[in-house]
Amino acid sequence: MLWKKPVFTLSDRSKVTDGLGRHRLKPGEEYHITVSVRPIRGYGRHFVPVVLQFRRHDDGRTFYIARFLSVEVADDLTKSLGPTSPYRPPPRAARVRQGTKVVEGHPPDMTKADGLKMAALDTYPVPGSLRLQINRGDDLSDALRGPLCFSDYAAIFGALLHIEEVQMEVDIRRYDMRGVVMSRENRLMSLQVPGLAENRPSVLKGDHLFAQVRFGDRPGDVRYKGYVHHVEMLDVKIGFGQKLLDNFIKGMAFDVQFTFNRLSLRLQHRSLQLVRSRPSLGGVLFPDEAHLQPPDASSNQDMTLRFYNRKLEDNVEQSRAVRCIVGGSSRPAPYLVFGPPGTGKTVTLVEAIKQVYTVHRGSVILACAPSNSAADLLAQRLLTTTQLKPQLFRMNAASRLWRDVPEDLKDSKCCNYDPCTGQMYYPSLEELVQKYRIIVTTLVTAGRLASANFPPGHFTHIFIDESGHAVEPEAVIPVSGLLSPELGGQLVLAGDPKQLGPVLRSPVAIEHGLAMSLLERLMTQCPLYQRGEDGQYDSRVLTKLVRNYRSHPAILEKPNSMFYDGELEVHADQLVREAFCQWEELPKKNFPVIFHGVEGVDEREGSSPSFFNVQEVAAVVDYVEKLLQKRGGIKVKEEHIGIISPYRRQVQKIRQALKLRRRGEIKVGSVEEFQGQERLVIIVSTVRSTRQEYLKMDKDYNLGFLNNPKRFNVAITRAKALLIVVGNPYTLTRDGNWRSFLKYCKENGGIHPEGCDLPSERDEVEDILQRLDALNIGVTPPENEADDTPPEDQEWRRGE
Repeated sequence: MLWKKPVFTLSDRSKVTDGLGRHRLKPGEEYHITVSVRPIRGYGRHFVPVVLQFRRHDDGRTFYIARFLSVEVADDLTKSLGPTSPYRPPPRAARVRQGTKVVEGHPPDMTKADGLKMAALDTYPVPGSLRLQINRGDDLSDALRGPLCFSDYAAIFGALLHIEEVQMEVDIRRYDMRGVVMSRENRLMSLQVPGLAENRPSVLKGDHLFAQVRFGDRPGDVRYKGYVHHVEMLDVKIGFGQKLLDNFIKGMAFDVQFTFNRLSLRLQHRSLQLVRSRPSLGGVLFPDEAHLQPPDASSNQDMTLRFYNRKLEDNVEQSRAVRCIVGGSSRPAPYLVFGPPGTGKTVTLVEAIKQVYTVHRGSVILACAPSNSAADLLAQRLLTTTQLKPQLFRMNAASRLWRDVPEDLKDSKCCNYDPCTGQMYYPSLEELVQKYRIIVTTLVTAGRLASANFPPGHFTHIFIDESGHAVEPEAVIPVSGLLSPELGGQLVLAGDPKQLGPVLRSPVAIEHGLAMSLLERLMTQCPLYQRGEDGQYDSRVLTKLVRNYRSHPAILEKPNSMFYDGELEVHADQLVREAFCQWEELPKKNFPVIFHGVEGVDEREGSSPSFFNVQEVAAVVDYVEKLLQKRGGIKVKEEHIGIISPYRRQVQKIRQALKLRRRGEIKVGSVEEFQGQERLVIIVSTVRSTRQEYLKMDKDYNLGFLNNPKRFNVAITRAKALLIVVGNPYTLTRDGNWRSFLKYCKENGGIHPEGCDLPSERDEVEDILQRLDALNIGVTPPENEADDTPPEDQEWRRGE
């Protein structure tokens, strides 16, 4: 065997396979080698190449025959989840013929309840010269590389946004539909869109698309522009012009082309334009010691505050951060709340907002986050203080569906929803100024406020939660338009640069810094936010939260040492965190971390580039059943379990398998969906078990777990009491972080005995090469058919 594989044992009567004997084959003779397979309880495919060496008796020449031994452990579940059809890379989208006539559609009326007048917003198209350079594949490094400074800030970020937009134009073509049928519903047309519920593509009210009537094997010459009026789970209702409605015939086939909403991009470009015209923002975006203003009298870190959340009083770091924010100790520089997993970052931010509201009677606060879910959470936690309710306003985008708003926010009547029209509305500037002291919104929707001509200095404080998720120009939308540092305005950023950053599509934009958030740039490139000679951060500008209220020490140990300098302290509830320490499935009691090795096969099906691994699905489902049947201690419910995988198709396969077992309440999702969340039990399916060129593709497109420390960190820090990782150790050990994690599991007895063996300490490649060299065999890797399709279809961010 070319490498050691304990699953297989070879034997023969002459002990040739032991390397101790030889056998002379006569013409027509058969020689039998027995292959034994040890009992295997886990799922997976086990294989090993066997090389047979022959030497001709007449001339002594040597030749070789190589064969693979393979055994697969499967059941009805793994068979039912296999590929539904062979994988074929999706065809490249056909270009729309130039000169095609466009017929305008019927847009929804979204202005009836829009009392917030806004300044005109430019379109900021991609410059033709830059588009030409991108399409030619020119090297843009010289123009984009180098230390960022205030003078070239707008130019560099503007170019990166344009580069990202060009990639978005390419990616959106994957969703184009050919020969689809629409149905008519009064003045609207209804179109089914696969993947709509997962934002693949993202379609919002007011967006537009194009449809062409299909004649045989080609589309017609007229492109009908349609506007989205309603978005449902699988369907969109579209308003086309009267011409299409008049000519519509039931069963008529269409080619449909999607577009993406450019509002977010336009607002980011406008924010950069405003930065260029406001030198006072230099102290915010590029702060240094010289910029810091003398603190207020109220900035004493020992100041007496009456905390709304009394638990913070006993947490030195949280209470210090709140006092510094209230006192404005960092102004005009941003104050950073560095919140590792489970340390109460959002709790700290909410307390700071409440204290600013209470202590500074004239304060007006804008609280933002990159997503609606994060902004909703801020509003929900702020509303727990009754006195804030009359002056708190949760402003949603006009395109947001009311059904997506949490019920408690609906009941609080703090949202901009008009039940008479069934639509979101924007209040007048006068109403916002006179009525509300706390406005909660997403960063993009804050662009509406930035366009509304508020009086200078109206917003005294801007808080951005989960700021590590936003590209820097997005975080700057409210800053450049609404913050007045020259009047004492304060910016507060909360997040963790060690966790997932913004979701981007262009490898060029990622490489040149667009994937780095404002929070991360300040922490990694600005000396003001670096550790001092004493090894501590300057508490005037930054507080690192260190008390972890989530995880068992065994779960926290590796991410703590790998990403947080070993400074995190365990403060999770003992009863909860030790709930599985005596579970019978643990390889070692009191060590609630399991690595279960599965040598599966990652596959693709149909035209989807996303990978799945049915052997890992089966292992995951087995653990789910064992957890739900657990006896003693905490009774495990479906909502206690979270399952994470980096590939959409694997997520779908796991959901399908759980549905067959009637386990529909278990959350299964990507790492991005789980950031900021926690579960009693987390099961991670890593999926990859494949060839090197696919792993390189994952790295290039920032996908999967390998070569992605932030995704690795988020995945292993969601669990409170039990972490289970299912994966191929031979693939995972190619990555330094996973290799360290597997070593940690092995040293502490966390390797499940039913899983496949771990690679030996010796370098496998070196071992194989030595074996081949001993046999005088050279290896040339096979050529594979080129497929440059990215291995994952990322969710599109909603521009709200």
